[in-house]
Amino acid sequence: MFAPGLTLAYRPDLGLVIARWQREVTPAELQSGYLAIRAAADEARCGQWLLDLRRREDVIEPAVNTWFGREFAPALRGRYERAARLAFLVSPLRAQQPVAAMVSAADADCQLATFMDEAAAYEWLAS
Repeated sequence: MFAPGLTLAYRPDLGLVIARWQREVTPAELQSGYLAIRAAADEARCGQWLLDLRRREDVIEPAVNTWFGREFAPALRGRYERAARLAFLVSPLRAQQPVAAMVSAADADCQLATFMDEAAAYEWLAS
């Protein structure tokens, strides 16, 4: 599945799906990107994702955050052998922005964490 502005790779050696946004994206492109990531993860049967947002400084529209929290993340429940773990890799500027996407672990059965250091994100995903 193709998603504009996004590169995807499954790394079986690390047990990860790695998604890197290459530019600012529209809300529709962002949603299609998450669907592409999920399709790649489903194909690999991999619930460990590294989501690199460092080239995106845009603040996501509330509608996309609502969609992520109410539809996308809850659809991850029971999808993989273990609960999905999503590590968001962000720039220092983005790390200062408030996180608007609220995801209930009880509803979504997934874990989310934000990192500025890629090695720390890999370590968390491997734990």
